[in-house]
Amino acid sequence: MQTRVHALMASLSGRVLDIGGSAGTLHEKLLQKIPAEKIVSLDIELIHVRTNQIIGDGQQMPFKNGTFNSILAGEVLEHVSNPQKFIQECWRVLDWNGVLAISTPNKKSWLNRITHSYEMPLHISLHDPDALRTLLDSEGFSIQKFEYYPFTEESSDGARNKWFFPVRNFMHGIMPNSLREDMVVIARKSPKK
Repeated sequence: MQTRVHALMASLSGRVLDIGGSAGTLHEKLLQKIPAEKIVSLDIELIHVRTNQIIGDGQQMPFKNGTFNSILAGEVLEHVSNPQKFIQECWRVLDWNGVLAISTPNKKSWLNRITHSYEMPLHISLHDPDALRTLLDSEGFSIQKFEYYPFTEESSDGARNKWFFPVRNFMHGIMPNSLREDMVVIARKSPKK
């Protein structure tokens, strides 16, 4: 069974910007696919030392236009105050036809509807599938894949109720896409409309 990590990593190549890579375990997975000298990690704070770490804001990136071939933003979008500016910056620093790989919680998932567990102080920009598609399309991205995955222990570094992951995995299998937990989007930079 393909995981969220495999889905995010599959399209990444060339020079890769790992946004928010200071937290979680995605950075280690990225290093298994891409040589360290081709990765830059950007985060607003230093949690764990990463490859070519730069402290900075994804809403105002310190890079020239077209610097990267791919961007990984795993569980980042929900933490930014201005998602539109963040996506605009991703578009700006990507080379033509560059890949943006995003994962973010589905605001309308079954779990959030029952527990409101995504609605926490650090999650300031939650999206549902339609809003995420609209945001990416309006900022010059062509969606290549839009998939859903259950949250797992590897994608929830600070989760308190890890015993609940098997239940979440089971529920993911029986829910329609609109109620599934984590959205994974692979999008390509295209000319802005």
